[in-house]
Amino acid sequence: MNIFCRLFGHTWWHQTENPKVAWNTTKNLSELALTTEQPEPRFWLECRRCGERNENPTRDEIKRINC
Repeated sequence: MNIFCRLFGHTWWHQTENPKVAWNTTKNLSELALTTEQPEPRFWLECRRCGERNENPTRDEIKRINC
């Protein structure tokens, strides 16, 4: 944890990780098929100062950031 985070608190930012998209050929090698590595996007909060992550923020934490 950064010293500024200890003094002033974390500076949380909304972060997201979209699924990685890959285009692969089908079995007959004539068409491209869309495949993703993750089933759905992920959302979390990350501190800009120290890089700490909050993977499962509560509604109250999100409300405090958006004020």
